Amino acid sequence: MLRPGLIWLSKQDWAEQGARAAGVERLLVRRFVAGDTRADALSVAAGLSQTADDVLGANAKFSFLGEAVTDPAEAEQAVAEYCALAAAIGDAPELDARMGVKPTLLGLGISYQTAEHGLLTIVETAAEHGVRVELDMEASDTVDATLELYRAAAARSEWTGVALQSYLRRTPDDAQALIDEGIARVRLVKGAYSEPARIAYSGTGPIRRAYTALLEQLWAAGADVGVATHDPVLHRNARRLARDLPTIGYWEFQMLYGVRPELGLRMRANGERLRMSIPYGERWFPYLMRRIAERPANALFALRAIVGR
Repeated sequence: MLRPGLIWLSKQDWAEQGARAAGVERLLVRRFVAGDTRADALSVAAGLSQTADDVLGANAKFSFLGEAVTDPAEAEQAVAEYCALAAAIGDAPELDARMGVKPTLLGLGISYQTAEHGLLTIVETAAEHGVRVELDMEASDTVDATLELYRAAAARSEWTGVALQSYLRRTPDDAQALIDEGIARVRLVKGAYSEPARIAYSGTGPIRRAYTALLEQLWAAGADVGVATHDPVLHRNARRLARDLPTIGYWEFQMLYGVRPELGLRMRANGERLRMSIPYGERWFPYLMRRIAERPANALFALRAIVGR
């Protein structure tokens, strides 16, 4: 019951105001969010990319925080921010960095056309700077529109990708469609939204099985895949499949900044490719709630900070 409640809280303005008043914002800037600005995010990425003591650096995927935009001006501001971010990445050739974009931040809730126009503007600018743009996947009622947006983006540029959620029952069909269309460039995640049982699997075992099956499906077809999970069992499954399958496309592990940093450090020390998803911006509250919902340890961390211990 905790997870649905936290997802519900992520959408409540009064809860966000309370969290800010409690000082959670200061905590997040230190632990889960790079900061308010593009410069903050680039600085964090530069630090993570550095190597020391035979430990490999981590690559980056930047996300400008925000979602469920209903004001066209706010959607336009997000597009402008991503275009500026693409230029900044292009000016930092030492960084291997991508950008992750939420469709509802681009105005999908206003209209499909609003989001498509914004996304294609971002994709074209990013392609000029050699930066890959990946569409994030949100709640299940946006999946069809998100996949259509991805198809439109992929038609403009190969520097594109999309997230797929393993807990959705429909995802194997979606993955196969992308494979058949030759655009299976996928960031594979478990899924972080509260969905009914008829739509999504629940429980650790079923979601792990679905994730592993999708990974095998995508890799058997030669798809490029980001193994985006903090689950050590799925990490072991990925390593096994990568070893046993005769041919696979490019792949890497992906993790969220501030979540299980000790695990990421071990992976880097073992010479494994790792990309860190680095969020930034002032709209951090919904993002935090989903991180807490995914892992109780995050809730304990935040609670200790609030009470000053």
